[in-house]
Amino acid sequence: MTQGSEENRKVNLVKDIFFLNIEDAYSEAAKQNKIVDEQGGERLQYCYYDGLLTDIVLDNFIQVPADGFIKFFSHNRLPVPKIIAISQDGVVHFNEMPADVIEEVKQYRTKYLAGYIHFDTYFVDPLLALNAAKQRNRVYCKHPTIDGLQLCYYRGELPEHSIKNLVHVELHDLVEFFTLSKLRLPEMVEMPDDLEDELKRAVREDMANALDAITKKRVALIEQLTQKAKAQKPVVVDGEPMRIVIPSRRLTTVMQYCSQGLAKAFEKRGCQVLFYIEANDMEVHNYIDFLNRFIDFNPHVVVYINSLRNTFYHDDVINIIWWQDPISEIKNQQLLNWRKNDFNFSVSPIFDRYLKQCGAENVERQHFVIDEDIFYSDDNRQRQQKIVFVGTSYLTQVDFDNNQQQQVIEELVEILNRGGRFDEQTVTRIAERSSLTYEFVFWKLLFYVIRDYPVRWLCQHSTLPVEIYGRYWDQNPLVAPFFLGELQHGDKVADVYRSATYAIVSHAFEINSQRLAEVAACGCIPLVYDCRDVAEKPHWDDYCLFFKTEDDLKNIIDNRLRPAKSSTVLAKNFTYDAAVDHFIEKSALKCLLGKSAFGDCQVSA
Repeated sequence: MTQGSEENRKVNLVKDIFFLNIEDAYSEAAKQNKIVDEQGGERLQYCYYDGLLTDIVLDNFIQVPADGFIKFFSHNRLPVPKIIAISQDGVVHFNEMPADVIEEVKQYRTKYLAGYIHFDTYFVDPLLALNAAKQRNRVYCKHPTIDGLQLCYYRGELPEHSIKNLVHVELHDLVEFFTLSKLRLPEMVEMPDDLEDELKRAVREDMANALDAITKKRVALIEQLTQKAKAQKPVVVDGEPMRIVIPSRRLTTVMQYCSQGLAKAFEKRGCQVLFYIEANDMEVHNYIDFLNRFIDFNPHVVVYINSLRNTFYHDDVINIIWWQDPISEIKNQQLLNWRKNDFNFSVSPIFDRYLKQCGAENVERQHFVIDEDIFYSDDNRQRQQKIVFVGTSYLTQVDFDNNQQQQVIEELVEILNRGGRFDEQTVTRIAERSSLTYEFVFWKLLFYVIRDYPVRWLCQHSTLPVEIYGRYWDQNPLVAPFFLGELQHGDKVADVYRSATYAIVSHAFEINSQRLAEVAACGCIPLVYDCRDVAEKPHWDDYCLFFKTEDDLKNIIDNRLRPAKSSTVLAKNFTYDAAVDHFIEKSALKCLLGKSAFGDCQVSA
């Protein structure tokens, strides 16, 4: 490929390019040039081309029909090339992509990519599968904020490749492959337009029959493995560590990190831990795989968050369940099948009541905890005079076109503004005056008011700089100017808390929240919505600053108030090590170990 000029060449090395000639595109893609993206990260330069599909497996070499350029880029999140490469008389000329084309793509993306338009797909044509897999589209995974990488299955042959979401499965192997695979099942079949209609119908019928057979085979295997697991007694061997299974799910925003923290805490005690979670964003829980791993591991203890799941345990398996959220399993007030070795822990008296309505006899308190390796105070770091909030707006939980919801919100805001008490009787009376249930008023509308209104107060009146992180705050015009985007839970959240003087902590009925512990551990002063009139103790009065009204919050900020004692002290009560000690002390683990703490976790027969 002959270049127009050396200067032109240097400019285009760092940009994605749309080539009208496939040979030029391949020559450039094969160099595997790295460029810096808009977020400052390094990635491969994309070389798009107009031409026939090929079996070239370079993942930065992607076919884009010239006559479908806008449509193509409107349906994915690939970087839109700002350069067009045109080969003429043996020389490649680089021109800027017309601005109106790029703008049109952006407008269409707003329309098409507001939801999910891609699906895990089985491709009859392997070349279509290859080109789709390179686009790395995202698919809906039945979670409001966590999605997955599109899986592109194909039949036929392709050269050896390293594209992880491009998976070879012949039609006749579907049942055998997916019965045991942890990869998501295909949701649709993609076939070339020129394939005969009769053949298309036959392929779709084969796929439907295979999916039905996979379901039936999985059900039968799960039943067999469940019975095998139940019959397997966990053996305690002198000198061998305690074995603990901690299952979790990728489709959780906080629970997976909490489960991982518990796993680390148990491992520090010398325990052997199987932390079971999807390996990537293409997998789901296949219970055949999980049960096989469970049986091979033969645990003494299982630790679950927010789920009972005790149907496959031997009677001697100790089951610790830590309830952190108001999930339907305990809210529906139906009796659950409790075992003698099921031990319940919950973060709140409200969850205690739910559990007892489901037949649980004893429920112990265990507040949220934090990872001390992530959330800690750094005395060497300069702390800025600013206030932050990290969390999701509950705006989307409200239907503002619904008059009943609007009326209830007005009543709740009136109580909030005068510093009133949100006890059960108050919320019940408000719910009864509307057509809404107590549960909806409490968990949706009250939580919206307590979460969103203090943030609005902050943005309206703060005399200090304000930073808001999370989700949906850009939809609130009062908050949007202070909104700085989302943060992944963990290091980035901790860095924000370590950089700030104050952080808002607002909860409708709880003082001892995870957010309080994270803020305090990072040495940031917690500005806590004052629900001490309904919240369980301890309240940490000397370690926090409390506000009940807008004026209270403004007074704290205007006068730069500080608590009597350092907030980092209270955080020492919210550690995974302390939680593990508590689980041992209040469960059959204490008897099994013959002592109240693990020590080196060696046991005697």
